[in-house]
This record gives sequence, C-alpha cells and structure tokens, in this order.
Amino acid sequence: MESCEFPPEYPYTRVLDEISKAGFSGTELGPYAFYPTDPARLRSELQQRGLILCSAFVDIPLADGDAFTEVLDQVSRTAELISSAGARILVLSDRLVPERSRTAGRPQEAKALSWSDSEWNVAAETIRQVVLRCRRYGLEVAFHHHAGTHVETPQEIERLLSLLQPDELGLCFDTGHFVFCGGDDPDAFVRKHGARIRWLHLKDVDTARAREARQQKLDFHAAVRHGIFAPLGHGTIDFGRLLTRVREAGYKGWVVVEQDVLPGSGAETPLSNATTAREFLRTLGL
Repeated sequence: MESCEFPPEYPYTRVLDEISKAGFSGTELGPYAFYPTDPARLRSELQQRGLILCSAFVDIPLADGDAFTEVLDQVSRTAELISSAGARILVLSDRLVPERSRTAGRPQEAKALSWSDSEWNVAAETIRQVVLRCRRYGLEVAFHHHAGTHVETPQEIERLLSLLQPDELGLCFDTGHFVFCGGDDPDAFVRKHGARIRWLHLKDVDTARAREARQQKLDFHAAVRHGIFAPLGHGTIDFGRLLTRVREAGYKGWVVVEQDVLPGSGAETPLSNATTAREFLRTLGL
C-alpha cells in the first residue's frame, strides 16, 4: 500500500545536503522510510545540516473503510517518528487514484468522479480518527487538497471544510494545486478561509503550460512533466499579495516550498529549482 520507488541518484543524504545548500532551514519528512526511521538517527542527520523537521505529508485512501485499520497504523507510525523529531503538525491528504489523476486540473470532468454522500461521510470520520490519533503525539492535522485526489477542486475543499470543525481540522493551503485545479482567485479563498490555514505550501503555476495540459487531457504526472509548475516567482501567482492575506488571517507557521520536479519535464534540477525558490523568497522578506 505504501511502496514507493526512490530514485537511486537521490539518496536521502543528497536530498538533505541540497535542501541545506539551497538555504532552507527545514524539511518535511517525505515518503516514510526515505529518511531514517530511527528517531535518534533522523535527528542527527538533520542537526548535522542545521535543519529542522517541520512536518510530514501522509496520503491515505480516506473513503475506503476497508483500509481503516491499516491507515491508522500508517498514521501512528509517522506521527510517532515526526513528533519525536520535534515536528508539531501532520499534513494529511487523500490518496491519488488513477481515475482522478486522469482528470486532474479539469474541474468539470473531475466533478463526475466526486465521492458519493456516503463516501464523504466515511472520509470525514476517517479524518476525525486521524486527528484523535495524532493528538496522542501532540500533533495538529492540516488537510492538503491535492490534484488527482477526491479533494482537489475549490468546491471539494469547501465541502470537506464544512464537514469538520476548525478545532478538528486545519487546512494546508497549496497555492499551485489550488490554481491548477480550478481556483481562479487564491486571494479571495484566503480571505474567506484564512483562519483555517494551519500550513502553507508555496508552488507557482505556468498558466500557459497548465492550459495546454488541460487541452491535451494529460493526467497529473504527465501534466507535471509538461511543466505546469513553474519555478517559484516565475509563474503567475502573486505571492506578495497572498502572503499579506495569510498574515492578516493570523498565520505564523512555516512557509514550505513544495516543488514537483519529475524526470523528463525539462525543468531545472531540484537543487537549482530550490535555490531559485529560496532567492525569490528573500525578495519577499522571508
């Protein structure tokens, strides 16, 4: 259920080295077992590079009641590891599935594949149990809307937020996924839901490439290879304005640069991309 092929040319040591070299001060966990799973070793690797573990991204099949026990075990394992390393928030997402990946970024087509009412209820209850499990480890939960999942469009985000109270679930607002998946006005969304934002992922969008991906009906991974996500500061999102809105809403957490760079995309290397992002953030006073 959690198998993942890690690129051999990017062992975790190189990833951590390049995060530090690019000028960042922290990292999310990434796929479980990519970084060391022994807490002492993980802390040591981070400290050697002056890095902090700020969170972890965990994707699970939220509406699959048959996977409930396995899902909670996965959450517990990750929560225990990151809390022991000093993190205080877990970023939760529905799992990407092929049928939704095929319609990623095309809200009208995705709408036909949305969860039924009963599936929404199962997903909401699963999230509640994840929240309760994470509280055992002193962790908050922020939900990440993600292209290729059942919670990607603005309408699906709204529905999810309506099913859970703010003290149960916060939001991980991802600028790139929001815009690519039909969010025409991230500024207005932040004005409306800024108080729910507990975590922030910054990602830029090349709107011309995104339009081409939609016209060609590319799935999510093909769209990423097509270059829908631009280096930070080189796309069309007004980050200065958005960050002002987020601060006005009271946000004081981490600003995480989450950039998708896949082989074949013709994009910069991960290090040069990360360095570009860090330099851009400095122009914004971060």
